[in-house]
Amino acid sequence: MISANFIPRFYIRLKNLYGLDVRALSLMRIALALLLLLDLCIRASSLTAHYTQNGAIPFNEVELSFWKPGYFSLFQLGDTYLFALMVFIITGVVYLFLLVGYKTKLATLLTWFLLTSLQNRNTLILQGGDDLLRLVLFWAIFLPWGNFYSLDSMLRQAQHDKRKKVLSVATLGYTLLLFSVYFFTGLLKTGAEWNSEGTAIYYALSLDQMTWPLGKMLLSYPLALKYLTIFVRWFEMLAPFLLFIPFKNARFRLLFVLCIVMFQISIALTLFVGLFYLIGLVTLIGLLPTEVMNWVDKKFVRKQQNQTNLQRFSFLKKITTNYYFNVIKNSLLFFCIALGLLWNISTVIGSGLTVSNEFFTFGYRLRFNQNWGMFAPTVFKDDGWYIMQGTTKNSLQIDVNRNGKIVDYSKPYNVLNYIKDDRWRKFYENYIFTSNEFMRPYFCNYLLKDWNISHPDNTISYLQIIYMKEVSVLPGQKQTLTKEELCLCGK
Repeated sequence: MISANFIPRFYIRLKNLYGLDVRALSLMRIALALLLLLDLCIRASSLTAHYTQNGAIPFNEVELSFWKPGYFSLFQLGDTYLFALMVFIITGVVYLFLLVGYKTKLATLLTWFLLTSLQNRNTLILQGGDDLLRLVLFWAIFLPWGNFYSLDSMLRQAQHDKRKKVLSVATLGYTLLLFSVYFFTGLLKTGAEWNSEGTAIYYALSLDQMTWPLGKMLLSYPLALKYLTIFVRWFEMLAPFLLFIPFKNARFRLLFVLCIVMFQISIALTLFVGLFYLIGLVTLIGLLPTEVMNWVDKKFVRKQQNQTNLQRFSFLKKITTNYYFNVIKNSLLFFCIALGLLWNISTVIGSGLTVSNEFFTFGYRLRFNQNWGMFAPTVFKDDGWYIMQGTTKNSLQIDVNRNGKIVDYSKPYNVLNYIKDDRWRKFYENYIFTSNEFMRPYFCNYLLKDWNISHPDNTISYLQIIYMKEVSVLPGQKQTLTKEELCLCGK
């Protein structure tokens, strides 16, 4: 017969082993809010282009061509500049509430909703880091990341629960999310470049529109890159299992964090990936063990916050307070965990997993769809650069992408100099796909109008968007250059 104390004792042991430090989660809240504010500023710098009907693609085309059943966005209510500006201002205010930890639960929910609205407005500028950011925010709605370093904890007269460790369905969902990101991105790398050939990293570093100078230098060592390619794939698949080792888990979890930190920094030093690496780093903070957070408190916070040691009785309190609400909430969260795992498994070639349309539709409503196929199953090889060729009234051919210089078809010394940010890099990448051919005139007309408004003394009558396609090749192979005329617009 199981004693009355068995379940709480078992729960305490699990929490001591796999529980997350609430202070680490709270620190992640602050870092994530700062990152969201930075992301909002980057998005705002292209407000007209990416979020209005007069930009690169109007909302109705996004909704018609790129949305999945169940998607939502505030931009369904309006697509004008003033409406977009209002949404951005409201979003910024909510991000600030999250940063300082005021009404944290509500602020987190609104942050998730507003970020999802922004992401759904223009899916052509999204990358894998955006999915990770959105999904971490979803799990954070159910995490106590406002219990420390927040206005909420300062304003409450009565001390609320200040336990330093928490184990819940939400912490499991958050941990499994990080596990899935790295495990499945390795599992999805099924192409020969990642396996028998070992050329994937060489191809990735050959992309002029993505590679920093340090990455270009590494191209001189193809043999080393071959071994590094094989190592990276196995590292991505095996390292996440450190999160679930059933002894001294805190140490192995910290080892996982340190390994991923080095991995993300190496990506940042070699590839132009925008906020991707920062998102990867910030979302790890919640995994920091208690020993690390004790050091952080001692070094930076100094004043230790009161702690109520309710470990033995908090479990019993949880199952007796708001019992039915907790049952419904945890049932939903378990379902979301299953949804995420099944979704990831379904992306693996040969898995044989099929999920009903209704199941996926529910996931789309939560914006839970995910695919961690970064550089998978193989590496994108269609490299190149853009020429935005405008014809002036004097019949001069100028490149509006190079501040009106006379058109020059030769390869720029540094292609990255002509890409504003990673949002635009992703847009340019999607622009060349033939499946997106219908959207090309919108961007062309936007560029023409924007140039003429900004340069009234040097207007253009026609604009031709040209892509100089240069397919990546291995050492010793001949590289070909193709001039692709993507769009022509004008009077």
